[in-house]
Amino acid sequence: MKTLLFLLLLGAAHAADRPNVLLLYIDDLKPMTRDYGESHMHTPNFDRLAAAGMRFEHAYCQVPTCGASRASLMTSRYPTAKRFPNFKCYAEKDAPEMKTLPQRFKEAGYVTVSNGKVFHHKDDTADRSWSEPSWRPKTSGRTYYNEETVAFIKTSTATRRNPNNGKRVKKVPMFEKSRIDPMESHDGLIAKKTMDDLERLSKGEDPFFIACGFAKPHMPFYAPESAWEPYKLPKIELAEWRERPAPAPQALRQIREQFAYVTMNHALSKTLPYNKDLYHRHMRQGYYACVTHADDLTGRILDRLAELGLEENTVVVVLGDHGWLLGEHNEWAKNQLLPEALRTALWMRGPGIAKGQAAETFVEFVDIHATLCELAGIEADGIDGRSFAKVLKDPSASHRDHAYTRFGPGDAITTATHYYVRWKTDEHGTERLLLDLEKDPLGKHNLAGEEAQQERIRKLDAQLDAKLRQAVRSTEP
Repeated sequence: MKTLLFLLLLGAAHAADRPNVLLLYIDDLKPMTRDYGESHMHTPNFDRLAAAGMRFEHAYCQVPTCGASRASLMTSRYPTAKRFPNFKCYAEKDAPEMKTLPQRFKEAGYVTVSNGKVFHHKDDTADRSWSEPSWRPKTSGRTYYNEETVAFIKTSTATRRNPNNGKRVKKVPMFEKSRIDPMESHDGLIAKKTMDDLERLSKGEDPFFIACGFAKPHMPFYAPESAWEPYKLPKIELAEWRERPAPAPQALRQIREQFAYVTMNHALSKTLPYNKDLYHRHMRQGYYACVTHADDLTGRILDRLAELGLEENTVVVVLGDHGWLLGEHNEWAKNQLLPEALRTALWMRGPGIAKGQAAETFVEFVDIHATLCELAGIEADGIDGRSFAKVLKDPSASHRDHAYTRFGPGDAITTATHYYVRWKTDEHGTERLLLDLEKDPLGKHNLAGEEAQQERIRKLDAQLDAKLRQAVRSTEP
């Protein structure tokens, strides 16, 4: 009897020592914050997150589109031609044999909760991943609030095809300075639910894994008026380089996501000419405002975590699901194999994690799954990712020297010195893009056709082929 009691007490003590996990997914967030060197940004909460933990300078997604990136991270599985091909994919269909990250925590005795957009589809792996039904508000990232926007929608005839069901729906304006309290916005409702869950679960005996997914800064750029204040249109700087790498591969096709919205000035009185300077300034201003809105809500959640006394035993992970093109190369959004669409924002904070540090080593999103499992003492076998827990203690530690990303028929490798893409298409055969990130950080010149670069390309091809072999080692669906 005494032995049984001792074992029960030992098990309870072990459970109490296990860290909670708070994962904040911020849709379309690139490394566009003050602590990432963007001095014009008003992001005090991301700044304090970096000061209290670690910022990753070279974090890369595996697919530069939301649904596929999330499915890859959650299953720690690399994409292939058939697995995670686009934003509409389901982890349940493309990697049914893989346990998801929250599923591993749930099976280990954690209470797992999903608020907002975590997986692209609310029901994707929901039964096995979450202890409670995954939750999203009735609003969406396209919900508008001002009476002027309502009036515009009533008279507008512009439509778009809904990418999920193919039906025609009205286009909404790209911009709105919403006259609402930040907590009444779509993302504000998600933040409130997360804060309430933190309070509720803080009273329980089991550790928790809460995933919270914000919609902004995804287009359209709707944010409370206060978030727009730091950014005045005449002062908005343009991207330093707005041309494509030359010569540009035919496979480098134009992104079209921005055309799903009506791009007019704030008074909704004049259309902005596409990709002219004024268009660029409005688009960048809108993105900045939405980042500041996400920063505000992130700060409120972190404040609640501290108020509840959960800071010391909670691992906080804040990340974008991929990078974003903000007028660089005259492109917008993601869905493209250009460097700006692949590099992401990533911060981690919590017990045992070095404070105020920046990690220079490369990490891939598939590694986050492995890392969180190691921090919680949870086994994660048969995955593509590798834990970078050692980097969290020592930011000078090495983890990877490159990152792999795939989109469409293209495969990309990013190293500290070069960026390389190889496309294989029926239409154009094999095409390549090679950028020298040290000598040409803006990506002006495609060096793939130069004779002096062919040995480098052979080595990069070998790295890509090794990644492809790893990606297809398991049976594809």
